[in-house]
Amino acid sequence: MDKKIWEIWIDNEEIRQKDFERYLKSKKIKAETEIKELVQGHINKANHNLKFVKATLELKEFNDWAIVSAYYSIYHASLALCALKGYSTKDHLATLLILIKDFYQKQLNKEEIEMVSKITIEKEEVLYYIEAKAERKKASYSTEIIFDGKEAEDIQKKAINFINRLKR
Repeated sequence: MDKKIWEIWIDNEEIRQKDFERYLKSKKIKAETEIKELVQGHINKANHNLKFVKATLELKEFNDWAIVSAYYSIYHASLALCALKGYSTKDHLATLLILIKDFYQKQLNKEEIEMVSKITIEKEEVLYYIEAKAERKKASYSTEIIFDGKEAEDIQKKAINFINRLKR
């Protein structure tokens, strides 16, 4: 099985550094000066999303939206970590690269990097399902909601743990 780019970055510092320089040059990673405000803004957004997750789970009907919001809370926590190092990015891989370069084996382990890696793909799958459900016709009335409360609660717990680690 082929390695994912983030796995290559973990294993190969030379490739990681070359890609980091390339991302800086292409402006996928930008140096920031308002670091404190950016960090706090992303933490506030992550906490805001977690509150929405909690409220949504209590409704027991919108687990798909709870999952999306939990993913966004993890992503904003990741962006806060990037900001701590003086960077901003709107590119998922660039965010992962900064996390690996500056936090791997210090504050983050491989499982946490992998979790952040998966959030974009899984979030897109959930959003696709929600959009498809919203546009459904007669044939899709039999569609069942595929996201149960347990799955949403598991992702909520991961998001809370990740954000709590960031705050420390």
